[in-house]
Amino acid sequence: NVPVRLDSFCTAALTALTRSQLKSGIREIKRNGKPVKLSRTVYPGDVITIVWENPVPDSLIPEPIPLDILFEDTDVITINKQAGMVTHPAAGNWTGTVVQALAHYRLHDSPVQDAFADTLRREAGLKNFKERFRMGIVHRLDKDTSGVLITARNEQAELFLKDAFKQRRAEKYYAALLSGIPEKKHGVIETSLFRDPRTRVTFAVSADLSRGKYARSSYKVIRTYGRYALTLFKIHTGRTHQIRLHARFIGCPVAGDPLYGEKRVQGAVCGLMLHAYRLIIPLPASKE
Repeated sequence: NVPVRLDSFCTAALTALTRSQLKSGIREIKRNGKPVKLSRTVYPGDVITIVWENPVPDSLIPEPIPLDILFEDTDVITINKQAGMVTHPAAGNWTGTVVQALAHYRLHDSPVQDAFADTLRREAGLKNFKERFRMGIVHRLDKDTSGVLITARNEQAELFLKDAFKQRRAEKYYAALLSGIPEKKHGVIETSLFRDPRTRVTFAVSADLSRGKYARSSYKVIRTYGRYALTLFKIHTGRTHQIRLHARFIGCPVAGDPLYGEKRVQGAVCGLMLHAYRLIIPLPASKE
């Protein structure tokens, strides 16, 4: 109950952070609603507000995170990504991602010689995180979406796969449990998608194709369970949150969707009921 420096107060209150971590990740700090510096003094009764972002690591550190390997050869590693796992590092999720898990697998568990593993060994401990954190990642799945994710083992394969996605030579299929029964059992959804001006984390959808990026999905209802519908989707464009937005657009959001629907399914909180179950794409070896 005595006056202390603000940085000392914060590190004492936020025991998971060192003073250097606090300083490197801080974006805004206020005392009683007014911006202040960490060197200022705080007094009993002051209200401190902090906006902090997880700082970028210096180097890429492999992590022993289990991976469900579906297929691998000398060019690619294809996994069944688990729900809740981020594909590649980004603000707030610099560790615990597919990238760190793949790095560990390449170095310690893979039966295949991996060019990117040689890069990791050569550059271990170097401050190269920003150059390496997308290594081998050619597409992604949302954090809460599970399913097929293909990654590259070398730079040539990475360029080949990126080009296949860019040229739309990849076919992506998803299975979703929808909250509600679509009026039509099958169809095509065409909209524009754009970032929601009211929030930084969600997107909006419109039938006006001039408003944002064009998005096209086709769907087919496979089976119904009460007011829920097991539905297959094929996406013809790869927009962020595309299936989730298109499902809501037809009045049947994906079950368990915390952003565009409801977290609960039949009264119980569940995860996002969306799974990337099939990916058809040419492999680098096929170019020969």
